[in-house]
Amino acid sequence: MNRFPMGVVAWVLLGSGPASGNGGGFLRGGVRTTGGIAGFEPVATEHVRILDETLVIRAGRERAKVEVRYLMRNMTDKTVKVRFGFPIEESMDDNAYGPSAVAVVPHTSPKYCENYEITARGKPLRMVWQGEKNPEGDRRLVGLSGWNVSEITFAKGEEVPATIRFESVYPGSNHFVSETSTASSKVFRYRLSTAACWHGSIAEGRVIIEPDGIDLSDIRVIKPVNRFKKEGDRWIWNFKDLEPTLEDDLEIECQPVENVFGGQPLAKEGTDGLPSHLYADYIERGGRWSMMHSNYEVKASSTLAPEGGIRYDATHVRDPWNDHVWSEGADGSGVGEWLELTPVAAKPLIGIHLKPGYQKKA
Repeated sequence: MNRFPMGVVAWVLLGSGPASGNGGGFLRGGVRTTGGIAGFEPVATEHVRILDETLVIRAGRERAKVEVRYLMRNMTDKTVKVRFGFPIEESMDDNAYGPSAVAVVPHTSPKYCENYEITARGKPLRMVWQGEKNPEGDRRLVGLSGWNVSEITFAKGEEVPATIRFESVYPGSNHFVSETSTASSKVFRYRLSTAACWHGSIAEGRVIIEPDGIDLSDIRVIKPVNRFKKEGDRWIWNFKDLEPTLEDDLEIECQPVENVFGGQPLAKEGTDGLPSHLYADYIERGGRWSMMHSNYEVKASSTLAPEGGIRYDATHVRDPWNDHVWSEGADGSGVGEWLELTPVAAKPLIGIHLKPGYQKKA
């Protein structure tokens, strides 16, 4: 069984005027139309320079929360209206998922960019979706489903602050063979190289990676290499006069590969009030090992009385195969009722896995 939730998004501006860009290799220079959908073509980005860029990535277990703050200046002595697009990834490149990822079907609306918002001068900007078929077969655009397109008008010499915020789940896959499973690493990608289509270099900028409910040690910068420094509980890359290339694109592992070896019995059938299924799973994650188990004693503030031959004992919460359930038995809604878990063998605790609701199979 494979799962491919996609959410890799980046700020991509593909300029059409090579004269003032910094030559980063993303200048498209016109597109053809295929099947009624044309590749995206921005307008006038070569006239505007990024004076300052701050990219903050708050890396969580399943998604990243991203904020990008820009200060941009019109480098001309006339009014300029810039049309630019924010890309939505439908899949990763073929190095990640094989040749089938090369062909991407455009959607009528973005699917893998959640809670997207863009502002300029502190006010929301209008956004229009445009599908992308990549008719030129440009490998740099492989995996793009389409663009969130917006416009900003600059007065001559004007400096304009702009902000983009969004959330992105990580691409990944899960594979199961009997009691053994592997969850792929969760990698966030960001195409900093596409800023090469603005005027000149990025005058000043920084990329900040912060853990959001995960251990900082889970975060690993794959690329660019030797740019980030650890400062407290964050990774930071500061730069000046950056002319971004493909080598500056970000790949950040936010969760390592996780291998689970399950089904090791902790008790024989019929012991301790449960018919079976007291098992432990051994987990290898980022070179570290842990054990998820149900080898603990349970006390409850209350228990629902048996009904129709079904029991709701507190010990039932230890059954990881969901053949049994516990329910509190207090009058009212059950607010304030509790469970107390005491491990049989005391060991450092990483977390507690809870499955709320009625988990009995039948």
